[in-house]
Formats: sequence, structure tokens, C-alpha cells
Amino acid sequence: MDDSRYGRNVALFGEKGQQRIADTSVAIVGLGGLGSHVAQQLAYLGTQRYALVDADIVSESSLNRLIGAVPGDVAQRTSKARCAERMVGTIQPDAQVEVVEEEVRRGSNRASAVVAGSGAVFGCLDAETPRLLLTELCSSVGVPYFDLATDTGGKDEGWYGGRVVSFTGVGCLSCLDLLDQNLMRYEQMSEADRAASRRLYGLESEFLGETGPAVVSVNGVVASLAVTEFMAHVTGIRPPALQLTFRGDLSRIVPSRDTGREGCPYCSAWQVNVRSVG
Repeated sequence: MDDSRYGRNVALFGEKGQQRIADTSVAIVGLGGLGSHVAQQLAYLGTQRYALVDADIVSESSLNRLIGAVPGDVAQRTSKARCAERMVGTIQPDAQVEVVEEEVRRGSNRASAVVAGSGAVFGCLDAETPRLLLTELCSSVGVPYFDLATDTGGKDEGWYGGRVVSFTGVGCLSCLDLLDQNLMRYEQMSEADRAASRRLYGLESEFLGETGPAVVSVNGVVASLAVTEFMAHVTGIRPPALQLTFRGDLSRIVPSRDTGREGCPYCSAWQVNVRSVG
């Protein structure tokens, strides 16, 4: 450990805490506006082992918020995971980085395997079904799962912000009722069934999960909250907050008083399967 580089980290959580950060392998699922912030902050924090999971490529519309991306990445069709790998490498040249250009899905695939083998997982996704899959996967191996989300009411409603859930065995996305069941059903339909639902019910774009407003600073706040909760958990300076909600329009960060649901199968499985971070 480089004392001159991490001395000011050590002043907060000690040399053992800094070593735990270096020793903890992390998987970041989704390397867009949220995940790219997370990757950058973890690299500065001193994390040395990464699995970067994302099948998407850099687009022109993502250049307003994708940390580390440059205009040339659009023309070269650089994957978001490769973009994050490049950024991490500029901050931590000796870091071990595994890039997985595919989605996490139920069953056995490389993405699921690297997530299950990590010491901590960050979910930086914009769909409900993969959030549930990560909850299931992390509970099955007892790995801390930090789920990030941003949202907005758009220019008409005027609210914007996001939230972070730290799942370490008590309170997951399921038992906190943070997963939209209707949206999950829609996401799992065939394209023909989706088209029929749109015609039949006249669904709004917000329900369909279509692209909405996204601003780099809002993503940065939510990512910083998640990395701070990871830091607190790994170093042991305090337990992570179960749920934090950021309301940018109100200049407020609020911890939730919800405690989850007793007898939740995901929480129970996590507690049975928990292993030391690493």
C-alpha cells in the first residue's frame, strides 16, 4: 500500500480499512451514467480488482454523463465496459480488470459467474428484472449488493433525484417493495406482446422504461452515496445505511426508516450464505 497516496484515506479509516478496500473484489453491473461514476470513485478509493459487466456501447446521447467516454468512442463503437476499463487503468495501472460484455441473466453465464465470485456488487441498471436477478444472485452467495437508481419527474413535475439500497442481509429490493411488478412483467414479454399491451392500454413512456432525463451531477451524487456506503461497510467504520433517498429538487438526502419484511426469502438466504468480503 502506498502510504503517500492513501494517507488521507488512512486518516479516516486506518491502514486495515485501506487494505480491505484494496483486497475486496467488486463487480459493477451497468457502466453507464451511474456505473462509470462508481468505477472512477472506487479506483480513486484504492480498489484493485474489478469485474465490469455491460453489453451496451457508447452512444452520442450518453456523452453528457458517461465518465471517461470521449467522442471517438461513438465512432469506434466502444463498449461502456471497455471505456470504464480504460478509465480505471489510468487511475490504477496495476488493477486487475475483467471485462464482461454481456448481460446478467438467470442461469449459468459468465456475467453471473463473475458477479457471484465478487466480494461486493454494484447494480447500476435502468430496468427492474435485472435488479431482481442481482438480488437473487447476491442472496444466494451472501455478497453485499449496492443498488443504485436515479429518476425524475421531468420538466413538468420538477422533481429529480435517486436512491441507494445497501443489501447486506436485512432489507432487499423485494422486501422493501422497491421493484415495480408491472414493469417487470412488461420487461419479460415478447416484443409482440409488448406492442399489444401498448395498443390496448396506451401505456406511458415512463411505464415502458423509455429514456428520460439524465444529468451527470445527479448521477454523481447517487454514485457517491453508494461508494460511501461500500467504504463504510468494508472498512467497518459503521454499518451501511439500508436506504438513502436523494431529492435534488429539495436539496435533501433522507435515510429510510423502512426495515424490510420479516421472513423475506432473499434476506434469509443472504444471512445463511454470507461470506467475508474479499
